[in-house]
Amino acid sequence: MSQIRQNRYAAYQVRQDLKPKGLVGLSGKLIDEHWKLYEGYVTNVNLLNKLIWDVAEAKEELNNAAHSEIQRRLGFEYNGMVLHEYYFGAMRKGVELSPSSPLVSKLKEDFGGVDRWKKQFMEIGKFRGVGWVVLSYDPLAGRLQNFWITDHESGNVAGFIPVLVMDVWEHAYVLDYGSSSAAGAGRAAYLEAYFKNIDWDVVSVRLGTALTQNTTR
Repeated sequence: MSQIRQNRYAAYQVRQDLKPKGLVGLSGKLIDEHWKLYEGYVTNVNLLNKLIWDVAEAKEELNNAAHSEIQRRLGFEYNGMVLHEYYFGAMRKGVELSPSSPLVSKLKEDFGGVDRWKKQFMEIGKFRGVGWVVLSYDPLAGRLQNFWITDHESGNVAGFIPVLVMDVWEHAYVLDYGSSSAAGAGRAAYLEAYFKNIDWDVVSVRLGTALTQNTTR
């Protein structure tokens, strides 16, 4: 989650510690341009929170044309910020997935094996449209599931805990791989490159943390 400076409207800060470097098949220029978009989401979250605070301070109603769109937009910007942090935060070259990892055992339990999970995850990544592919943990059912999220919010299941997040908006790959078509070679090549840069250690830690969570929905 973004670092937060405690003040009256919760100003978030860009997580510079999450910016990946020296990736395989994903250029520094691509990451730099992508990172600017993430910075924009952090800026917008802070701006919208301040505007909502100002409306409350002025004792104005949110339920009007001028203010309601601010509140509606907040979830989009928040998700854009947080999903990018999950994405960038688990990218590092050269980290292998250990066969003895609890993550491997969980993928086998919930998907029938790592290869079956990966095939499904990558196939979802070829869906038409822009969005995200997310491996999330359901703390009630105690299992992992793959999801497609359109834009930043449609399909983002409440209460599920992201473990691995892959960006499949065009800006995640077009600079390096060209075609913005979901079925085109550009996205397919990006998916392969992405899997070479997953920090499985981070993903394993996320899973371990998720497994300790309980819910009573």
